[in-house]
Amino acid sequence: MSLLLTLTILAGMDLYFLKDSSDFLVRIIPETETEQISLYYSFSGPHWDSIQVKKRGQFFDAVITPPAHFDIVGFYAVDDSGNVDDNSGGLYLYEVKMSPRMIMPISLADLEVMLNRARQKITADTDIDEAIQLLDYVENTFVFIPFIKSAPSELKRNMLYIEVNNLRKQLSQ
Repeated sequence: MSLLLTLTILAGMDLYFLKDSSDFLVRIIPETETEQISLYYSFSGPHWDSIQVKKRGQFFDAVITPPAHFDIVGFYAVDDSGNVDDNSGGLYLYEVKMSPRMIMPISLADLEVMLNRARQKITADTDIDEAIQLLDYVENTFVFIPFIKSAPSELKRNMLYIEVNNLRKQLSQ
């Protein structure tokens, strides 16, 4: 267990609520030694903002202010050598609820698992109401999920969205 915790602390990106604020702290632990990082973040679709983050101790901490209404935030970082940390092409994605405060990591792979589960339920003609709830969740998430244009993750996102529509058509037959 402590080995898993150590591995998650060694490199990556985490999102935290700031106390008594609607802002977020993004903590970056780079895989390689660097002095400055460009943090790119998006609250919806292909629209990205960025900030420069300097090293403080062993971490890079950035504070970002979210819009009034959002459900998902995505991140990736580029260090001063041009190395991209995008969670192996999947971006760092988090589903966020402001009340009660909740931050949950999410990925396209998670959404694909939900979609496969819905497909199984529809094909077996069992628990159709659960399949519809899964399709609703996945479809609503795709509307807001950040992506980089022309990246492999955009293609996967689009393919999964098409699958949602195909399963909805199958349900209406």
